Amino acid sequence: MMTSETNPHPIALYHQRKALVRVIAKFLYAQFGQKYKIPKNVGETAIWSRWANLLSQDTPLTEGIDPEPITITRTDLRQAVAEYGILTKQTSWLKLTGLSMENDQITDVILDNMLLTLDTLCRNVLAGNASYSTCSNGTGTVTFLNKTDIDTVVTNFEGENARMIKPQISAGAGQGTSPIRAAYMAIGHTLQRPRLEAVAGFKHVSNYASGGDIAEGEFCSTGDVRWLLTTNAYYDGSTYYHNIIFAKDFFGNVQIDGGSATGPLIYTPPDKTGSGLRRYSLLGWLANYAAKVLNDNFGHQLRSTV
Repeated sequence: MMTSETNPHPIALYHQRKALVRVIAKFLYAQFGQKYKIPKNVGETAIWSRWANLLSQDTPLTEGIDPEPITITRTDLRQAVAEYGILTKQTSWLKLTGLSMENDQITDVILDNMLLTLDTLCRNVLAGNASYSTCSNGTGTVTFLNKTDIDTVVTNFEGENARMIKPQISAGAGQGTSPIRAAYMAIGHTLQRPRLEAVAGFKHVSNYASGGDIAEGEFCSTGDVRWLLTTNAYYDGSTYYHNIIFAKDFFGNVQIDGGSATGPLIYTPPDKTGSGLRRYSLLGWLANYAAKVLNDNFGHQLRSTV
């Protein structure tokens, strides 16, 4: 009897053409900042200006006498933009012998790397510059997330006349759904899920009334804050997770316009790489970016443990 052992197949392997799913974090941070473009050829530094509010003028004027002139002050914020990117080198032999779908898969990996890089740059600016406090009213362990500490942050925002980011979701007809208040936003780590579920007033997104605007990565609402969770949230490496709670106009994103004529993904074919025998091609991404906290009164880091 002839078997596969006595007559082995010349090719004993079959390569699954669909690559395994890569484990990547959600890209959440930069989407909530003000977006600015610096025109090409006018430098690399963005400047934001903010005028100070004037006090109420509630003293009656003296008849026939003008009031004393006042000075209106302005604060300028500056942030320089920098370039970031990666480059891969693929040989002509790989192009000749490799699987045809690998180019598309490698492109996806590179683009995701760009998104992760920009998301992390924005996160680090917020975590490195926003004011912070540590939870002190948690149940069981005082540093767990809790309603009292979250409400303190919200109360401070209200005292600074901060504006909420998400509008109210009105009550709907769905079974078990609830209206959701207009809200500030928060980004925390996925490991905070069980702690958030224990916060008084917790409402999972599945209980939002239908038709509501649910953001990518949104997990729940707690009172006046709606929470997004990601594995890319800031962690100090030993103890605390930095949950960033923020209002509108807390920070800004800035890029220089026209950084690349073909977009952030750049492919250089073998005849353009400088190889005399055209033995490799280049593929990578190049982007310029900077983030800047614009008003620290509109954002806060609530540190907690899990």
